[in-house]
Amino acid sequence: MKLLAHVEACRPDTVFYAGVVGVSGAVFTNPEAPLPQLALAWLVPTLAWIASLYGGDYFDRELDALTKPHRPVPSGRMSAGTAKSMMIAFISAGGLIAVLVNPRTALLAGFATIFGIAYASRLKGRGLWGNTARGLPTALTVLYGSMVVQPWPAWELVPVALMFWVHDSGSNLLGALCDRDGDREGGCLTYPVTHGDEATVRGLVLFYAGWIALGGTWPFLVPIDVPVYFTCLFVSIGLGGVSLLQVARAPRPIPRPVGLRAHEIVVVERIVLGTFLVAASGRPVLALALAVPSMALTVLARRLMRPRYRLT
Repeated sequence: MKLLAHVEACRPDTVFYAGVVGVSGAVFTNPEAPLPQLALAWLVPTLAWIASLYGGDYFDRELDALTKPHRPVPSGRMSAGTAKSMMIAFISAGGLIAVLVNPRTALLAGFATIFGIAYASRLKGRGLWGNTARGLPTALTVLYGSMVVQPWPAWELVPVALMFWVHDSGSNLLGALCDRDGDREGGCLTYPVTHGDEATVRGLVLFYAGWIALGGTWPFLVPIDVPVYFTCLFVSIGLGGVSLLQVARAPRPIPRPVGLRAHEIVVVERIVLGTFLVAASGRPVLALALAVPSMALTVLARRLMRPRYRLT
């Protein structure tokens, strides 16, 4: 029972994303980077992601008690102290490894930790501030991956980091739309709660257009395999568009099952987005080795956890 509670806390349908983004930053910076370095580029963001999930369970425990009583902490299958301890443990482990790999990454780790905790503890109920704060750590992950293979990040990656920031801010806004009714009941003033469905859909459209604009202009500024880049990017654009159309065409108020289906598409789409830079940087086999199992495990975990998401 306790083991299953920890598995649920780690949300295995989302946990594979952050690591592949870190690998993308490393491979772009050094396409010949050896596997041990790439493993570190994957490991630290993954530990940080898991820490943020435990942190979410800890800081949201009172809200979850009202709206998601089946979650590990309010259901009693995990104590709040355990969730907090696990958050601290994963932050510490990831931070220590990052500093050992490159002491300069301490600044990135610090910012990611601050914004992650700020989102979970305060900013989640502050509208778009919360969504953008939740998207920032993925942008920092791109730069961290670059710093695994060289002392400072490749500054050519900054537009890509911004792309991931905008993309994940929109993904988080979609998640907030799924949780709108429960958040309203618990008094958590997310953007969908305070501004409604129409404004939320407009926000999703703007985030979608924003990350496409950043991703679509960047490859002409750097040496990269442009055909491979755009082939992979168009897959992400297509999947993201299908997800967006589902909520845009849904009746109002948007039913929770519609939002969940749209979010299911996004969790698959961002695996593609997380690995496309690896393929375009000259390592398509590695990109497939990352994307295929990550996507398969994500879909399987999503399918197994679907009954838990439908409890609210």
